[in-house]
Amino acid sequence: MKIGAGHVIPRFYYYLTPAFILLDYVGVANIRVAVLDSMPLYKNLYYGFCVLCGVIVFVRPAFSSVVGLFESSVNVLMTVLVLYMPYIRFISETDDILTADMPEVAGVAAPQMLNLLMACGIAVISFRGCIHELTMGRDQP
Repeated sequence: MKIGAGHVIPRFYYYLTPAFILLDYVGVANIRVAVLDSMPLYKNLYYGFCVLCGVIVFVRPAFSSVVGLFESSVNVLMTVLVLYMPYIRFISETDDILTADMPEVAGVAAPQMLNLLMACGIAVISFRGCIHELTMGRDQP
């Protein structure tokens, strides 16, 4: 059985998790969990979750695409929530949104954008790997 990109790329992505953690704690760059810099407890929990995903992928390589799809979906959802919760909180606490002064908008930094692009890329590759696995059995009579 040939192993496609839906298995290989997510596996290496999770095998590189210790390198991402080392880069973050040495202070070079945080590109894996960039949106959680202000919440160290959640960042450490998420790193633990990523290490667990790496262990699952190491033990069961066939689950690579499913694990990659799940973890990347969690990462994208987490990024969206962290970036947009201040806006939602502001809107819900303001009586008249049309007359209120909007707070200054903080842009998305380069590490956060790279984090989002990596998570979305792994999600797409993993999704395609999952679809390939589901349709592989249909070709045979």
